[in-house]
Amino acid sequence: MSAREIVTLGTSCQIPTRDRNHVATFVRLGDAAVLVDCGEGTQRQMLRAGVRSSQIDAMFLTHEHGDHTFGVPGLLNRRRVDGSTQPLPVAAPAAALERLDLLTAFATNGPEPLHRWIPAPATPGAELMRLGAWTVRSAPLHHRVPTVGYQFTEDDTRRVIPSRAAEKGLHGTDLGRVQRGETVRGVTLEEVSVHRPGQRIAVIMDTARCDGALELARGCDVLVSEATYADSEAPLAAENLHLTARQAAQIAMEAGVRRLVLTHFSSRYENLDAHRKEASSVHPDVVVAQDLQVVPVPARA
Repeated sequence: MSAREIVTLGTSCQIPTRDRNHVATFVRLGDAAVLVDCGEGTQRQMLRAGVRSSQIDAMFLTHEHGDHTFGVPGLLNRRRVDGSTQPLPVAAPAAALERLDLLTAFATNGPEPLHRWIPAPATPGAELMRLGAWTVRSAPLHHRVPTVGYQFTEDDTRRVIPSRAAEKGLHGTDLGRVQRGETVRGVTLEEVSVHRPGQRIAVIMDTARCDGALELARGCDVLVSEATYADSEAPLAAENLHLTARQAAQIAMEAGVRRLVLTHFSSRYENLDAHRKEASSVHPDVVVAQDLQVVPVPARA
């Protein structure tokens, strides 16, 4: 199976630090890969992480703020330099498209368009696109400007149980035929297999606690969540419509998330010990992300 993992290209928010770039999250979905947000400097972070622009099948922008979008023009131009000829699908809140058009206009002058916009409607659970065996959905979040989060859901499949197949007299190439949906000597896939649920990954940025965040997180193997503040500054988080590390962990627990990856940290924190302690007191599997960290998606339960 191809890798399913999160690469945290940048983990800071409005102000980068010596160790943390503006936020960007690369998600490998087996045979597909996506970039969620693209802050300034993302192109260089991709180089350091060994991520090529040609690997990105689609980009998903959560909102229009610069720490999430100022790297977009450079990345689009890099794809042209690297020889990409197909426009990159770029999803973003519908209300932000006019501003994002201005941002990308000077980068897209050329013989061919470098991207095509996909408006992400402010409708809970709206389906945006298909990427191979994955369905991409969005839901509105609660921030100062129109903001959405994204969920990537893999199709359910079935796993053949060799002992069941043997009982039915199926061996070798017969198994491949059954897995492709053929009926072999009267035996169907359902008779020799069990249901195998697909995996689910969500990314939520720049939001206060809201129904959309819970909906996107529900049942996920991995939730990548902003944790701009520690709990000691919860009033500031509420004022600015952001999450604390504890609040992100509470969402993950309520939604049944298996692994929580925290990112998008305020530059005020020299270390993130408080974030780790607070989130880990609520959720059993917490990763406080560093720049360029690779976080595997847990194997199917």
